[in-house]
Amino acid sequence: MSVKPTAPIGSRIKEVRRHFALRQDEFGIRIGMSGNRISELENDKGGAGAGVLVAICREFPVNHEWMLSGTGPMLKAAGSTPVFTSSGSEEDVARRLGELERQIRLIMLDRNDGEQALLQVPLYSSAVAAGMPDLASSDVEESIEIPASWSHGKKHLFAVRVQGESMLDAGIMPGDRLLVEATQTARDLQIVIASVNGEMTVKKLCIDREGTVRLEPQNSAYNPIVITQDMDFRIHGVVLAAMRQY
Repeated sequence: MSVKPTAPIGSRIKEVRRHFALRQDEFGIRIGMSGNRISELENDKGGAGAGVLVAICREFPVNHEWMLSGTGPMLKAAGSTPVFTSSGSEEDVARRLGELERQIRLIMLDRNDGEQALLQVPLYSSAVAAGMPDLASSDVEESIEIPASWSHGKKHLFAVRVQGESMLDAGIMPGDRLLVEATQTARDLQIVIASVNGEMTVKKLCIDREGTVRLEPQNSAYNPIVITQDMDFRIHGVVLAAMRQY
């Protein structure tokens, strides 16, 4: 049985796992990932890049064309040539998978199906401090693709990397990429990207009844930043999601 070409990649990953009667943690061990990460991939969260598909095709007798696009049979014929041979290196297959992945994404972008559409979001090169604030560069490192549904209809989006551990209790860890709506205003208790005297940080915005503004860490080992009138305080965005790679 083959999944339809328009089905998400996560459906095909799940089909491979179930075909070989493996739990998510068992499947993850075979390709060097956690069971939680496999669950995310099967639910199309976080994105399945070419490296993930190469690992699956290396470990299981799966046709890489089917793995990426859903076309052709799922399994290679018995006695067929392995994916990686002297004439077809792992790097070459990764390149082919990457190209197929790019083509499929272009097809998905052309579709009117909002669930399939992807958005390009600029990722800023300098980390944003989730600890002591650190000056963030305006340079864009690269563009990343996200499902359009993650934007919740917001038009002005960017992404930044996190360093530090002050937001651990909010599920934001060092190295995470934050999807941010660019805005100069925010509501009480929203997690924001803000600058204090020109230095960038990510914290929870807290406004008490007297109007006092604090940037609250989500880690008891860190102290809040109380905003005073002599500070240059600006909000640059509201965090919509945290993205993590394994």
